[in-house]
Amino acid sequence: MFRRSPASGFTLIELMITIAILAVVTTFAVPSFQSLVVMNRLTAEANEFIAGMNSARAEAIRGNARSVLCRAAVTAGQIDAAGGCVTDATGTWAGWMVFIDADGSGAYNPDAATNPVEVVVRTHVFLGDQVRALASPALAASGNRVVYRPDGLARAPGQTMLQSGTLRLCTVIDGMTSNARDVRLGGGSRIGVARSTSASCAAPGDT
Repeated sequence: MFRRSPASGFTLIELMITIAILAVVTTFAVPSFQSLVVMNRLTAEANEFIAGMNSARAEAIRGNARSVLCRAAVTAGQIDAAGGCVTDATGTWAGWMVFIDADGSGAYNPDAATNPVEVVVRTHVFLGDQVRALASPALAASGNRVVYRPDGLARAPGQTMLQSGTLRLCTVIDGMTSNARDVRLGGGSRIGVARSTSASCAAPGDT
């Protein structure tokens, strides 16, 4: 005769306890993971913007000409360079571009015959509704442009004073602190990043 071996597996009580523990762990883990994703996203966007500013400065020095980083429109997920810089002082940035300002106008005016070296050297599109980019009053008043001169220093269009301003990169998420990164330009060349909290993702101040 064969003996029937006892059935193995989880009891109903053990299964319910396991599910309860998983529910508790998930409650704490999901918000933390979400915050981590947002922080990494903001850091990546801030680093990309800083790289754009450094690229504009390097191009100005290398080419002995003005170089501009400015707010640009986005069409079908691509920077609309032909549309030029977006100078509107309100709203969020959809993206930005860096171009050689060969004619010193502060605007993107390429022309194969008369202005052949005025070219776009770098572009970036922000992550749509995931990241909001807002300019401080000084940056907005400069037509959303950072203009580097051949000496490597930034001065706003038509100005002789060194340029300062801030671009805030922000994500709206309930209950999260440090949901913004403020990329600051000071003294025409100093670039820094600061964490900040803005529940509504409001535009930053100049300092």
